[in-house]
Amino acid sequence: MKNHYQILGVPSNCSQADIKKAYRQLALQHHPDKNSGDSESEEIFKEILESYIILSDEETRSEYDYIRGAKSGYLHRTEPGRPTPIKFLTHFKKIKDVAVHSGGRINRNALFKVVDGLLTEDNLNFLVRERDISINNLIIDELITIAIFMEGEAKQAIMPKLKRLADGNTRMLNRIETLNEPHSAPSGFTVTTISDNLSEGPPPAAVILMFVLFFLLFLLLYFVL
Repeated sequence: MKNHYQILGVPSNCSQADIKKAYRQLALQHHPDKNSGDSESEEIFKEILESYIILSDEETRSEYDYIRGAKSGYLHRTEPGRPTPIKFLTHFKKIKDVAVHSGGRINRNALFKVVDGLLTEDNLNFLVRERDISINNLIIDELITIAIFMEGEAKQAIMPKLKRLADGNTRMLNRIETLNEPHSAPSGFTVTTISDNLSEGPPPAAVILMFVLFFLLFLLLYFVL
């Protein structure tokens, strides 16, 4: 298991403020935009960012400490507070994992509704206003992967929102434009639309389960955020 405290150069009993300060210093040093896109710096930056994501949230830090055996017991989960860029990133990572690792059929209509329901004008304004550019870029990366499973019209509906989130970052705007290129879902996946299901008769149990999962996930994220 990675030692995220060591990666950030802080002791395991440090404060949340210490974690944030260490991340800012290291991110400034290794950010790809500061190193002419150097691939080695980009990999180091991703590792630093991963450690920050885990340790900057008290709940995920508590879980990490418990798994490492640093604490004798698991701290109670924190009550949902105001949304943060990291929490948005976590939600989108979960959605991507469902799409990529389901091992079954993905209903593109349900997927689009979940993602579009999170990319509201208020949420986009919040993320841009917070100006946590590194986290926003990671959110865009997750959404680009998710969009591979969407239909062309859905991708076109998502792209302006991703560009809004990029907030003028040329590198991210170029990455978003790759959605205009032809993509296909990973091998072993069958992506279907609602009309496909109707024309083929009763939908398979896997499709029903996936639709229910996305719907419940949407409700959960809606009320938490």
